[in-house]
Amino acid sequence: MPNLTFSSPALPGTPAPVGVTFAVYAPFGTDEVLSEYPSGTAQPIQQHPLVQHLVQVSQCGVHVSALIDLHGDDSYLVDIPANKPLSMQIASRWKQDMHSPRTLAGFLRRARQLHPETAMVFALEGHGAGFLPELDISQLTTANLTQNGSLQWKITEGQGEPLLPMGSPLLPMGSPLLPMGSPLLPVNHLPLSTWGLGHALKDAQGAGRKLAVIHFNNCFNMAVEVLHTVAPFADVATGYMNYNFFTSGETYPNAFNKLKTAGSATTQQFAQWLAEANRDLLASKTHHPTTGGVVPLSRLPQIAGRIDVLAQALVGVLSSATPEQRPAVVSRVRTALVKAQQYDTVGAPKLDAPDELTDLCSLAEQLRSFLGSAAVADAAAQLQAALGGIKVYGAKTTPWIAPETIWDFSRPTLAMNILCPDPLLGGLWDWRSPYYLQKVATPVQPQVIDFLKSTAWVDFIIEYHRQAPFVGLRPAAIPAYPIFNRKHTLP
Repeated sequence: MPNLTFSSPALPGTPAPVGVTFAVYAPFGTDEVLSEYPSGTAQPIQQHPLVQHLVQVSQCGVHVSALIDLHGDDSYLVDIPANKPLSMQIASRWKQDMHSPRTLAGFLRRARQLHPETAMVFALEGHGAGFLPELDISQLTTANLTQNGSLQWKITEGQGEPLLPMGSPLLPMGSPLLPMGSPLLPVNHLPLSTWGLGHALKDAQGAGRKLAVIHFNNCFNMAVEVLHTVAPFADVATGYMNYNFFTSGETYPNAFNKLKTAGSATTQQFAQWLAEANRDLLASKTHHPTTGGVVPLSRLPQIAGRIDVLAQALVGVLSSATPEQRPAVVSRVRTALVKAQQYDTVGAPKLDAPDELTDLCSLAEQLRSFLGSAAVADAAAQLQAALGGIKVYGAKTTPWIAPETIWDFSRPTLAMNILCPDPLLGGLWDWRSPYYLQKVATPVQPQVIDFLKSTAWVDFIIEYHRQAPFVGLRPAAIPAYPIFNRKHTLP
């Protein structure tokens, strides 16, 4: 059986892992397209392409455990022993709540108990969006959302526009902080929250070793908020900064075949093979541009620390500017955001501001030449250095889902995204903003991720928008997952 070597030695008394278990969590139950890919019709779980590709993984000498929830069908546990595909067992577990951290934690504990001696590679399928708040929906009551009638919500032209007493929609510092949250919530395939994911991994780890590799095989989850949250519980992460095209596990056999051929690999090398397999499959069809990265998660505390220093420097230069100076300083920050690589979150699929997911490394590159503040320039240079080498690949071509534009991920200075609502100061904010900007827990958001509590990034967003009018919140939606199009080829 092939083996994986962790970047840090095992705890004293903990034997080195022998063999590999591949655990796959596939919450497709809220998405008919992903459940019925590629035929567009419902199919027995045994014939689902993800299951067929996992059979091929098992033939590489790897144990496989998967929890696959299908639209209009049950949630299925799939177990395939290494090198024994004919011994595959599939059992219905009726219908699981795939958004619950308890479901994921229980699945991972079970997979580890089946093969406790192995290193575990974990793949998260389905939809991704970067940061997602942990919400107690039971607290989204009329009384809470209107502050007992003192606040009125009006929905116009698809935008949420809060009207507060005295005609001002702004709370202190100009940010759209709404103490009890926002009634705008996605109703389409809301994934597990960022905090919930971290909590599930912590709960599943127990006294066992970390995950060897976590593969975010979905969209936008090469995000600093997500990576920082899972960092204590895995050795290395693979992810995609923008959209990643859905392939139902077709890339997995390629990566595991490399591991089988090599016999062993470090966790970082295998994580890179996962990214490269994704790149190669999508490139073979053309017009499926993505960008992927690999990061040893031990680097995340340093990265978060340098984001904090940069954010503090930006707050300092903005807050210390005189009324006459401030417009020029704000303009320089805005220009850096516009020139940085943006990822698609807003309206049309063209990748530019006002998109609200910004690449940290390219933003740091732009801020290295920031005029009027050596503190900002130095902090940006330090952050860019901390993010070096994370990008594995970046394509440049027209995506088949948007033939009128080009997605260009060719810049070398790409690494991971971060949520930066309303970069153009137009007053329209991402629906997550009321939760993102809350550094303390509220009844609606009972848990806040450590990244937001321990860095000044939120303080920067608030200070940057201090004099910008607030218009409303963008409609709440999780981006659709573009599928791998086998038939469509652009000229």
